[in-house]
Parts: sequence; structure tokens; C-alpha cells
Amino acid sequence: MSIKNIHKLKGIFFKIVDETPLSQVGVMTISPGKDSGPEEVHSGDQFVYIIEGEAEVEINKEKAIMKTGDAVIIRSGQQHHIYNKSDSELFFLTVYTPPQY
Repeated sequence: MSIKNIHKLKGIFFKIVDETPLSQVGVMTISPGKDSGPEEVHSGDQFVYIIEGEAEVEINKEKAIMKTGDAVIIRSGQQHHIYNKSDSELFFLTVYTPPQY
């Protein structure tokens, strides 16, 4: 068993925390006014859970606001991008199946 303290990773832009042959867990911190980087498309599903902050999430050109406690699944093949248009840091957990990084 490998217990991870996710909150200690707040402030790191992107880090894979743990993985198995079938899944991968990462965290991301996005500063105010910044984004997750170039739009992406993965060959597997991605689950995003907002730990702290507010995100504008764009999936296949559809935009929605996510707040602390909100979650979404980005299905395989969907183009996506995450923005932080707020005045505070955005910190979220993401799970990839299968591993993508």
C-alpha cells in the first residue's frame, strides 16, 4: 500500500503521483490567468476532480465552469483544455485510464 498526501503537492504545475499498469493518478496546479497547456486528446479516459479553486473546462468546444468538489470524465478522443480565469490557484486531481504519461 502506498498512501499519498495530495495536498503537499499543491503548487506543482503537473506531477504523476502514482500508477499501475491500468491507471495513473496526477495532480495539477494552475496559476491565476494561466491554463493547462496546449489542447490535448488522449487515447484513454481522464477523470478530473477539483480539489480547490475554479476552472473553466472546455471539452470538444463546449465550455463549463467547475468549482471545488466538482468532477468530470473526459472520454477517450475528446479534445480538452482547462483554464484558470480566477484570481486564485486552481488545484485538481486527474486519473487516466490507461496511463497517458
